[in-house]
Amino acid sequence: MRGFDLYYKKPFFIMTFDLFKNRDRACLTIGGSDSSGGAGIQADIKTFSSFNFSSASVITALTAQNSKGVFGIYPSSEEFVMEQLKAVFSDDNICGVKIGMLYSPEIISSVADFLSDVKIKVPIIVDPVMSAEAGGDLIKKEAIEVLKEKLIPISSIVTPNVEEAEKISGMRIKDERDAEIAAKKIYDLGTEVTIVTGGHLKGRDIFYDGDATKSSILCRENGTFSHTVKIDGKLISGGTHGSGCTYSSSLTCLIAMGYSPLKSAIVSKRLLERSIEMYRRTGDNTGCVNQTAWLLDDCDRYYVMNNLKRSVEEILKLKNIGKIIPEVGSNLGMAIHHPKDLKDIAAVEGRITKVNEKKVRAGCVSFGASEHVARMILTAMIYDDGIRSAMNIKFSEEILDICKELSSSISYFNRKEEPKGAKTMEWGISESIKNFEKFGKVPEIIFDRGGIGKEPMIRIFGGSSDEVVEKVRKILDNFKY
Repeated sequence: MRGFDLYYKKPFFIMTFDLFKNRDRACLTIGGSDSSGGAGIQADIKTFSSFNFSSASVITALTAQNSKGVFGIYPSSEEFVMEQLKAVFSDDNICGVKIGMLYSPEIISSVADFLSDVKIKVPIIVDPVMSAEAGGDLIKKEAIEVLKEKLIPISSIVTPNVEEAEKISGMRIKDERDAEIAAKKIYDLGTEVTIVTGGHLKGRDIFYDGDATKSSILCRENGTFSHTVKIDGKLISGGTHGSGCTYSSSLTCLIAMGYSPLKSAIVSKRLLERSIEMYRRTGDNTGCVNQTAWLLDDCDRYYVMNNLKRSVEEILKLKNIGKIIPEVGSNLGMAIHHPKDLKDIAAVEGRITKVNEKKVRAGCVSFGASEHVARMILTAMIYDDGIRSAMNIKFSEEILDICKELSSSISYFNRKEEPKGAKTMEWGISESIKNFEKFGKVPEIIFDRGGIGKEPMIRIFGGSSDEVVEKVRKILDNFKY
């Protein structure tokens, strides 16, 4: 067995062009309505829309639920479910079906019979929903056998979590090996792919397709080929209400777009992780996943690039800007709203360097261009996520006095006190914030007086690169030439 940690940093770059092809196509969700809006058909519709699909829905049950639990379930009649199915399929634009909460054995049997008779075959993704995130059963116990006998055999992919996989496979899952066995048992019921999702497996998903050639990956173990692929992930802190629905509906979209099951599983996992990180708070107990997170990231990166380019152009125009550029050069950076790592901070390639005291030059703006300024910003954002930009300038007592005259909030760190093994920017910025009289607030100015082989430096922080450049402008306006 070989584990795969295929991290598509920005998975939507792979599919952005394809999204425009989905405008006149629809994905169908068959499931329950979540009155809190976080899961069920509401989560599916938001996911479909984020992929630019139209969203059709067949409601199998109404639920009264919120962040604290499920308070009531009102199932649709079998006849009304059939009326909805006939209506949506008559439009002839359904290209993928995602099935969630079906609740009763009668509804499961009717839905399975209907989909088996549909002339145009479309991918069918089954998320065997059995309980709500906040607590409460969403399926009758006697319905599980009908699910196994009639629905799973017509499915393209089944996506149980560990608890659901236990009920379907009839075995206890204590570790990954058990999950692999359970995945095979579920596969043997007739589905094309089983994915046991990893919220209870330390974030790792177990993908089983029964044929290693389907996934184009051969995993050798003990001299034999395995049909199982482990998709690594990480447990994300945040709101997880609707996570299973969002994952399976994302799979539905990607499969409908022509992506392979394995690639769809990997990309869906990354999108879900980001959706959990940027969750929406609902009630006191939990939050629901944010299906638009990856689209917001894309928009934000475009905004940051434009903002930073404009700010660099303004810096180049500033009179006598060379007077405050340090020997090692300056850099100006800006982060997206919810950065994960250094590559989510844009900066100037090759820094801003001094030509003479009146003129500077700068490279192009790109993400990941400066580790130094990125570490400054990421550390500051731990304390205040509204501080998204920073720039380093030359240290002098005169510039420091100007900052004081401008009533800037100021703090410092001493390089001599830096612990061994610490990264200077993370430690120094954190230390400066702790030294600041209003603990927890990020000061506008952080300086240090240097050390052996280290040039002293002043760092300017702000909510945007425009704001930082405006602070630089004020410093220059007060400079005594």
